[in-house]
Amino acid sequence: MDKILSVAIEELMPDPTQPRKSFLDEEIERLAASIRARGILMPLRILRDEERRCWLIATGESRWRAARLAGLKTVPCIVVDGQPDEADLLADRVIENHVRHDLSAMDLARALAKLKLLKKCTSQQLAKELGISGAAITRAEALLSLPEDVQTLVESRAVPESTAYEISRMPDADSQRELAAAVADRRLKRDAVANAVRDRIGKRAVKPKAGRVVCRLGGGLSISISANDALDWTTIIEAIDRIRREARKLSDNGSEVQALARSLRAS
Repeated sequence: MDKILSVAIEELMPDPTQPRKSFLDEEIERLAASIRARGILMPLRILRDEERRCWLIATGESRWRAARLAGLKTVPCIVVDGQPDEADLLADRVIENHVRHDLSAMDLARALAKLKLLKKCTSQQLAKELGISGAAITRAEALLSLPEDVQTLVESRAVPESTAYEISRMPDADSQRELAAAVADRRLKRDAVANAVRDRIGKRAVKPKAGRVVCRLGGGLSISISANDALDWTTIIEAIDRIRREARKLSDNGSEVQALARSLRAS
């Protein structure tokens, strides 16, 4: 069993190679409130950096930020033995951030691209190893094909990830910039962008019939997904991913199951 150490917050610093670059203030504030009430339920994983004479945070930077906000002087940590493989460490960070903390679209895209190079693997192999849907990796890879100024709009959340994926299907950068600017100015929404893309690339819009899907999983358990408009695979996958991330976050914070619906409504 790994030994848990109590390490002073001042002795810790974020690892510059951490794929997650942006942290939402409201998320850190919620986590700080949970830490004040229940403490840190999961220790940080840290690496010793002799050159900087400090501990680098391998995983758990958001917990460290929230602990500082909550006024803690020390945090529980587990020391990573030796020098971990760069690819394995990056994979751990992608999994933790994407599943538990909603890694931003562009941060995820860049991390996945780097992981594919380090591991010399295909998108399908990476999806299986990380437990991330193949569709999520396909969307992330598509974002990297966008012009840098459009990527900046995605990074600032002026253009949502799902809309940016639709924009990436446009055949030229000028058209992509035009649609992205319209979305950022709130002149177009995702459905309008999708229609514009279909018109441009010559595909007819085929409207799915299902506006509600009920999945019976056995043992009396079922999941229902419904929407005002017709459902498509992208919408269903995004909904399931969002529920999974929120459920994992609440579970880590020790919240009751009933809090899931309230949390989803508020987010």
